[in-house]
This record gives sequence, C-alpha cells and structure tokens, in this order.
Amino acid sequence: MSERRSRTFAVATLGCKLNQYETECVRESLEKAGWVFRRFEEGAEFYIINSCTVTGKTDARTRNLVRRARRVSPGAFIIATGCLAETEPESLERLDEVDLVVGNAGKASLHLVMERIVEAGDDADIRETVDRSAGLEPVFITRFHGHSRAFVKIQEGCDASCSYCIIPRARGPHRSVGQAAVLEQVRLLADGGYGEIVLTGIHIGRYGTDLPEQTDLARLLRRLLDRVPCVRFRLSSIEPTEVTPDLLDIVAGSDRIASHLHIPLQSGDDRILEAMKRTYDTGRFRRGIEAIKERNASIAVGTDVIVGFPGETDESFRRTYAFLSDLPVDYFHVFGYSRRPGTPAASMPGQVDPAIRKSRSGKLIRLGGRKRLSFMRERVGTVESALVQGPAHRFSRFARAVTGNYVEISVPRDRGRIGALAPVLVTHYSRGRLYGRILGGQAEAGIGGKERRR
Repeated sequence: MSERRSRTFAVATLGCKLNQYETECVRESLEKAGWVFRRFEEGAEFYIINSCTVTGKTDARTRNLVRRARRVSPGAFIIATGCLAETEPESLERLDEVDLVVGNAGKASLHLVMERIVEAGDDADIRETVDRSAGLEPVFITRFHGHSRAFVKIQEGCDASCSYCIIPRARGPHRSVGQAAVLEQVRLLADGGYGEIVLTGIHIGRYGTDLPEQTDLARLLRRLLDRVPCVRFRLSSIEPTEVTPDLLDIVAGSDRIASHLHIPLQSGDDRILEAMKRTYDTGRFRRGIEAIKERNASIAVGTDVIVGFPGETDESFRRTYAFLSDLPVDYFHVFGYSRRPGTPAASMPGQVDPAIRKSRSGKLIRLGGRKRLSFMRERVGTVESALVQGPAHRFSRFARAVTGNYVEISVPRDRGRIGALAPVLVTHYSRGRLYGRILGGQAEAGIGGKERRR
C-alpha cells in the first residue's frame, strides 16, 4: 500500500459552460467533505482534469494540462475526466502521467473515488465506487469559484446527428433537469449574490421535451422570473429552429433576460449545411435572425461558423462569406473544421487542406471583427444594464463590465460591487474598447430597463 495521501486537490477545466458547472459540483462535493482546494500551480495530492474533445486542439490542451500537473506535483494522483475521457479513454490511459480515467457519467462519484484512494491507497479497487454514481442525489452548488456570474445546467446530451460532431457520443442522449431542481439551484446561487446566471446545456432549446411535466424553455424562464427576483438570466447557445415566438417574446420583453442570443449557423452554403446534417437552410436561418432584429434591434445576435468542412470549395466559401457579410449578426466565432474520429464527416471525401482552412478562417475573422466593431460603436450614448466583473487587469484603474447584449465596457474600478448589476452610460469608444460610467447611487441596484438610447 502506498503512503497515505493528504486531502488536497486542484482542478482544471476545458471547454463549455456545462463542463465548468460540473467542475463546480465536484469541487463543492469535495469541500463539503473536508477537502482543501488548491490553485493549480500551488501543488496538490490530487489533480482533476475535466477535458473537452470538440476539436483536436482541445484534445492537445488536455494532454498538456496532464503533463503540467505532473511537473507541478510529481507525486500527485491525476484523474482525467470529461468528454475526451468518455470518447477516447484509451488515449488518456496510455499517458504515463494519468492515474485514472473517469467518463462523464462517473463525475458525480469522483469525491467518493478520491476518499477511497485516501483510505485504501492508490491501488484501491474503485470500480464499484464509480458504478454507484448513477444512484447519487444531484449536487447543488452555492458558489462559482473565481467567477462573477454563475452557470446552471438545465439540460444534458443531444439527439441530433450533425455529421461533424462528437458530442452525442461524449454526452449521450438528451435529458432535461426537472424544473424544481433548476429552481433550487438558481435560488442557491441567487442567495449567494450572483447578479447573472447563465442557463446552459448541450441542446437547451429542447428543454422539457422529455419531462412528464408540460414545460419548455419559455415556461422555465417564466417560472424563474416569477420565483427568483433580482437576477438577470442569460441563455447559452440555442439552435436556430428553436427560437420560438414565445421565447422571443420573453427575451425581447423582459428586462431580466439578457438581450443576447447565440445561434449557430456553421455554414452559409446550403450544400454544406445539408452535408453537415443541419436542420435548416440559409433562407430559414436568415428569416429567423431578421425576425429577432425586427423585434428588438438591440438584442445582440452571435453565431458560429465552421471553415473547411469536407467538400467546401472556393465557391462554397464565397457563399458563406457573402451570407455572413449581409446577415444582421453582431459577432461570430470562426472554427476550423476538426476531424473527429467516429463521426461521418471524418471519412467524407474532399477534406480541405489545413493551409486553405487557415486562409479562409483569417478572412472570416476579419469580417467578424468589423461587425463586432460596428455593434460596439452603436452602443455609445446608450444606458446598459451591465454586470461588474472585476479589474480589467492588476494595475488598471478600470473594471470590466459586461452588458446584457454581450458587450464589454471599461468602467472606473472604484464603482460597483463585483458580481452586481449596474446601469452604465456608455460614453465613448477608443482603441478597440468601450468606456462608460456607472450612474450615480445605483452601483448595487437591481436591474434597470432593457438596453436603451439616452
């Protein structure tokens, strides 16, 4: 039996907001059991690396974090979990630095696994402990370490079959969290002083379709607005076909729903969208975005686009560029296609040369930058409800504040409590940044009206 380990741990999280929420559940479970959290570089007896596998880059970052943990604490017990641990556990098990690989389904039992290792040593049989995770009660967290806002999981998994995506394999089928559990989690975080809570999942637009109670995302939002005062809610990414009129009514009409929708496009070429097995064409996507902007032009609409999908020709790319150029979106994220083993797209003909992907990505990034800049400049002279997030950097006299429509504003550092919502007058734009001032006497006030002109 190895020497008994102390009950100290460190964590690192890659990927989506859902992963970050689940890391907090693990952290709080351990701390409630008396474990001591350490920052990554401080050294700990246990390291938990919560991985992502949406691209090859995130796979590489997971491996780098594992090796970094071993350098920081040569004798640590290193656990790899998350999506890469679910889809390619063998690739992690082959790393000399990894002591244990636990898939997404086993995250809930990590605190029990670690207790078992402390009690019985590194060679403890922990298979039964991992298997018990399915019967564990849900974990509710009371804080979100190192964040000025909090994330709450409302849904898990995905039933879609996009040809490029590995996430259904990593996360399993669609499952919704019951309304009562979502409400309890939101209340706990609201009581902890969080002024903004992001509702997140893999496919949140399908929320409630699998629950015995009659509900959907719009009904959930109404219940949260009714039961939890003084919190602004933000939606994470939602599919274009799932922004219903009812949901748009709430986003456009409530001063407690962030004026921001992130709606993935992936390609502006209908042939490529069909090959991706997306559920819309460019015409339907455009109509949806235009309907949002017609309802409330101050709602920030963002999107994602994948560059270099198999079969993307120069003409396909030109269509995507033209479509995005003309589309009334305010920013977009550009991702080079990443070949994911086990997905249909991985074996498709017409794989695009990496140099061509890089060139095309650069053109779209520049276009996206111009759109973002235009939206930012339009904010000058408006009063925005903004979340104060903390110092811009260590020696800056400014703090960062993020508006409901997802724009960052620099405000005087001595005004506004971190994590609080405050009305901010956007005064000017300079060198890529917006600047403003928190309106007097309201630095810790509740939410004001929707973003508006002076």
